[in-house]
Amino acid sequence: MDKLLELIATLRLTVCYYLVADAYYANGAIAQGCFASGNHLVTRVRTNAVAFGPAAKPKSAGRGRPKVYGKKVVLRNIFKDAIRFSEMKSPVYGEHNQTISQFTVDLLWKPAGKLVRFVLVSHPIRGNIILRSTDLALTALEIIKLYGLRFKTEDSFKQALHSRRSYTV
Repeated sequence: MDKLLELIATLRLTVCYYLVADAYYANGAIAQGCFASGNHLVTRVRTNAVAFGPAAKPKSAGRGRPKVYGKKVVLRNIFKDAIRFSEMKSPVYGEHNQTISQFTVDLLWKPAGKLVRFVLVSHPIRGNIILRSTDLALTALEIIKLYGLRFKTEDSFKQALHSRRSYTV
């Protein structure tokens, strides 16, 4: 994780960016590194991911530190409540006339210690996926588009590697 952040730092980027990564990079170290540099992280989350609602306001100033985290939310369980989802055309490149269902919710993510946006997507062919963005200003459509671009980039790398191998034969 540290190597990825170090690699990005060597680029000396002067503009804000979104780091779009797979679930492997969906951890607190990467999120904190992005926050520290004023940037954002968009990732897929694992199916066993949990988040927390905001803590209830204390009725009176009691002893001890006030609660930060509220009710625990097992994100995959939200898919069971299909009525909460809204339909939209798929923004992913190469998909035409495909309708997906999505639900967006802002919850506290403990590794980041902040509110993050979760987008739960139900695709009729590809199944369910949960995406997370540290930028609360992004819409579900923008988050899905950004994550979809990750695959376009991976395909480009695979094609470049394949064509390089065919020339070295």
